[in-house]
Amino acid sequence: MPSTEQLDHKAPSRPLDRESIPNFDLRPLFSGSDTERAALVQAIRAACLETGFFYIHNSCVEGSVIEKTLAAMKSFFDLPDDSPLKQDIHNKHVNGLKGWTPIFEEPAYQKDTVAHLESFDISQQLTPEQCKSVGIDPNIWPDLPEFKNEVLDYNAQVTRLGRAISEVFSEILGLERGFISEHSGIRAPRTMRLLHYPANDAPADTRNVGIAAHTDFECFTIMNQTAPGLELTDINGDWREAPSDIGTFTIILGDMIERFSNGWLKATGHRVVNTPWTRYSMILFFAIDGDYQVAPLPHFVSAENPPQYEAVTQDAHIRREMDRANAYLEMASDQSLGSNPVEAST
Repeated sequence: MPSTEQLDHKAPSRPLDRESIPNFDLRPLFSGSDTERAALVQAIRAACLETGFFYIHNSCVEGSVIEKTLAAMKSFFDLPDDSPLKQDIHNKHVNGLKGWTPIFEEPAYQKDTVAHLESFDISQQLTPEQCKSVGIDPNIWPDLPEFKNEVLDYNAQVTRLGRAISEVFSEILGLERGFISEHSGIRAPRTMRLLHYPANDAPADTRNVGIAAHTDFECFTIMNQTAPGLELTDINGDWREAPSDIGTFTIILGDMIERFSNGWLKATGHRVVNTPWTRYSMILFFAIDGDYQVAPLPHFVSAENPPQYEAVTQDAHIRREMDRANAYLEMASDQSLGSNPVEAST
């Protein structure tokens, strides 16, 4: 499977056969028997190898929590961009890593692309002492009633879901069930993004995109999306339209899972295309500890299948990928003919 820099972001997509989309009931991870759990793990394994992603429902995340977080997102993103509530938490105040990212300022994962979205990002909600020990800035929050509480409630529940799914991936990789979760502590760059894709009537050319094609840099990603627009690469590398009304969450594989498995499991390429409707997405990137050296596991390496990847820490991998994407953003900004990159290129 191509990495971000190798993805063909210009390639057309095809619809998925809805009946064949893997959509798993996750109750066995929380209350099922050992037999039910083992069957679910094997089904997810097959989906990763045969499809490249999967959907889930009946998780530990309450529907009311999702609805409240979506309402909080809308209340924030509906504010004008010059509102002090947005400007005070602009990501320029925290090295671009958290807070609010305005439209057209998303890193460009492919050359000459302009992303049509805005975001609000947080890392783990740590104490000041923990932030200091890890060497990160604390999260910053808009001064909106209940926004912080609603978002943190969602973050807590989806992180619990992430730990349950990480146990499945650990077993699929032939490791102890708790391996990934135990190596995802306060040093893990486990980021949550709240994304707003405004309706966009700009031509769906190779420059104007919802978000450019990329793979995620962590172990796996948990996505909740409100409307169509997401496209995923299948196990053959072909782009497929991903429905938004199947399951509650979409689960895609990240770069670290691919590295652990020496390419046996493939990171899922994805992008968001222009849509004439508004989309919102809630995303959790489940990462391993930032200083953990990720390399192909010994049982995936042989004389016939030598290591395909060099060892790299989670932090170093993210930094390298983001440096390239930010450089592409600067190039795209320099090429803009006006203040609005979409208008300038239509």
